[in-house]
Amino acid sequence: MGNVVAFGGAWLSVRSQGGRLLLRVEDIDRERSRDEIAEGQRRDLEWLGLCWDEETLRQSERDYAPWLRALSSTTYRCQCTRRQVREAGGVYPGTCRDLDHQQGALRLRLPSGGRGFLDQSCGQQQMSFEHTSDPILVTRVGNVAYPLAVVVDDIADGVTEVVRGCDLLAHTAAQMELWELLGASPPSYQHMPTVLGSDGRKLSKSHASTSVRELREAGWSAQDVWRCVLPWLGIHGAETLSDAAERYLPSGVQRGPITVLRATRPGELDYGALTSR
Repeated sequence: MGNVVAFGGAWLSVRSQGGRLLLRVEDIDRERSRDEIAEGQRRDLEWLGLCWDEETLRQSERDYAPWLRALSSTTYRCQCTRRQVREAGGVYPGTCRDLDHQQGALRLRLPSGGRGFLDQSCGQQQMSFEHTSDPILVTRVGNVAYPLAVVVDDIADGVTEVVRGCDLLAHTAAQMELWELLGASPPSYQHMPTVLGSDGRKLSKSHASTSVRELREAGWSAQDVWRCVLPWLGIHGAETLSDAAERYLPSGVQRGPITVLRATRPGELDYGALTSR
């Protein structure tokens, strides 16, 4: 359901503005990415009525080397392990910034201070780089990492608006810095509410089996799903997605997480089980 909120928000925002919606398969993590997963996502989007205008290149088909060369003056090698970062409080403290390592993960050196920006749904944000890690651009085994790939892809694809879940809000300021270092103007951002279980974690099968495929197999219709999700996006009483797009306003999107207070099997999941706060 969290994906439906994010996908639905992106679709509604684009259609309400007469824009173009891009579909991109982000398969930079080759160990976890499989063709059948991408095909399942396409089927889910089509069943939900979320059409797109163009499918762009997969990440596995792109060349990130020229972009990395353009960043060479603002990157450094880091040999810290995840365990060391956790022991330092969970935020990388810049241990390797001035050690001139020749091997290790490649990190972006963020400037001192911070950055403010206006999120279209969450309002004005101010983020200090002291509370974020210098993002990893290339892993220690040489794989391009998501923080670099997603920015480069958006620049190459001509993206002007990013709509995604609030769990990525904290990464936005650093990504905007990366946009500018690569000579591009950052897009506008909208962050949709995340769907949480009763323990405060992102919804998963430990709380309720709520993948789109499983809801469909349990007898839900696409209209049932939207009847549940659209109010979270600030839209009430719309008969179709086209009607919803005409009413969509970023400021109407619920702020804060959506919490599942009672978990049941998909076939028994009723709208009263999903309560927002």
